[in-house]
Parts: sequence; C-alpha cells; structure tokens
Amino acid sequence: MGYRVPLFRGLREPYIISHQLRKEESFVGLWKRILLLVAVSMAIMGFSVYFGIGSEIVSKSLTDLARSDYEAYKTLFGAGQIVWGLIWALLVIFIPSLFFWTLIDVEYRKLLSVQLFVTIIFLIEKVVNIPFSIFLGVGTESNIFSLGIIVQSLTSIELIIHFFANITLFQIWAVIIQYIYFRRLSEKSPRFLLFTLIGFYLFVAMVSSLLSYIKFENII
Repeated sequence: MGYRVPLFRGLREPYIISHQLRKEESFVGLWKRILLLVAVSMAIMGFSVYFGIGSEIVSKSLTDLARSDYEAYKTLFGAGQIVWGLIWALLVIFIPSLFFWTLIDVEYRKLLSVQLFVTIIFLIEKVVNIPFSIFLGVGTESNIFSLGIIVQSLTSIELIIHFFANITLFQIWAVIIQYIYFRRLSEKSPRFLLFTLIGFYLFVAMVSSLLSYIKFENII
C-alpha cells in the first residue's frame, strides 16, 4: 500500500513517526501533501495582501500614480505575492531536502517528508504573525518571536538587526524537529547533524538579512 505521511502527527509525535519513516520503503500521497502545503502558502499570501501586509512599496506610489494605474499596480503586486507564496513553499520543501540529501545519506523521499513538517511550522509562523502586522503594524525586523527585537536595543546597525530578525522561535522549533528525525534516519553522528542544521539555517538567515537590507526599490 505505501506509507501516508501524517502531517500534523509528524509534529506532535516526532519520535513515533520518525521510527515509522525509518522502516518504510514506499510512500503514497506525498505529492498531494506537497500541493496542499503549496496551496495553503498561496492562500496565506493572498490573505496577507488583502489586508495590506508587506505592501508598503505600493503605498509609496499612491501620490505618484493615477487612480487606475495605482489599482493596476496594486493588483499586479498582489498577484506577484501569491505567486511568491507558491515559489516560497517549493523552495522551503525541495531545496533543504536536496541539500541534506547530499550530506546525511538518507533517502530523498524521507527527507521530503521531514521537510513537510518543517514547512507546516513556517506556515504556522506566517499565520501567527498576521494579527501582529494588522493590529500593531509590527514589521519583520520587530517580530516578537525573533531575536531582532532584542538586538534592536543593543545596536542600530540594520544588517545585524535583519540577521537576528530572521532567527525566530519557529526556526528553532524547526531545527529541533529536524534533528529528532535526522537522528533516527541517518547514521551520521549527532554532532555532525546538529552542526549541519545550525549552519544551514544560519546561512539562510544571512542570505535573508542581505535581501531584506538591500532596498530593491531604490535600485530599480
């Protein structure tokens, strides 16, 4: 029959599910779950755009464009954000799986299954942050679940603030979940697995902070 990856049980019972993943040789419904998470990601981005989250660039053009041009610009921006929701989900699911597959000697489909659990964590993070953005106007650099809000009281260097803003409690949760699964799926040493995970997410935080720091609208 094949093994159906239980998405939410994978978060609630990582020790049990990791044991099941280790034994299984065939999987069914993996692509359906991937498409489901991609659709959820797009829906979250659409919901965020509807409430104006992340649309500061569009708002700056309000006084420079005619009403019809502004509405077209806003619609195009919204469509772009929804498409980014699709691309973001695919990147989160496939790129880390491919990276870890080259290092820890675990079947790619099993790594994809683990990455689905991680994607759920990051989707939860996006949903949780929506009310703070809507009602409090909290930006990414002031995310209350990140280290960025603490670092802001220690330095005014934007690049450093952006870097620590990309290190969140949800990211730490993701590292813990992945470490539990990798310990049971891989024969590599626990220290190697832990350093690999931490190094990967620090690199992601560094790239994300650089992209956040660069003002692309000024370049364009």
